[in-house]
Amino acid sequence: LREGIARGGNIVIPAFAVGRTQELLYYIKRFLVNGTVPGLEKVPVYIDSPLGIKATRIYAGCGADCYDDETKALARSGDLFEFDSLHIAETVEQSMEINDLKGCNIIISASGMCEAGRIRHHLKHNLWRPECTILFVGYQVEGTLGKKLLDGAKFVSLFGEEVKVRASIQTLDGISAHADRDQLIDWIAAMEVRPK
Repeated sequence: LREGIARGGNIVIPAFAVGRTQELLYYIKRFLVNGTVPGLEKVPVYIDSPLGIKATRIYAGCGADCYDDETKALARSGDLFEFDSLHIAETVEQSMEINDLKGCNIIISASGMCEAGRIRHHLKHNLWRPECTILFVGYQVEGTLGKKLLDGAKFVSLFGEEVKVRASIQTLDGISAHADRDQLIDWIAAMEVRPK
């Protein structure tokens, strides 16, 4: 995020609607509360995924019994997934308006592998701009548009149009919406009150 903010253009994050979007919002909120990413407080953040928006509302409405101490502390500052610079794009018109914004904005949109959905429109409007950053936060399967971008494609086809890739293509390893068996067992074992 620091590098993208410094570049001054949009930071487009293809994210899976369930799990990854909420994890990103959690980290952004944590960065804002702790002041760990200078300038982030001035950057509007947009969720542009109907399923991601619905899933975020479900996450926010339940799960407090599953929070660790760090998450409970952050929750005392308000909803884990809300902050002043967050904007929700529920309608197609609101989604389209994002592409007309100037300056630096963080756009979290689905699908995570860039194969369908609103993310493709955001890529069309930002891939050709050298000040923009495309930040991948999930695994990209061979043959997907996301994988082609990560592998250094110079041009991609979007809506029947060839788009030159001039944006910075970045990946954030280490964020996963999937725990392994041992992590799941440790997570449940640490709960004082376990789910029924």
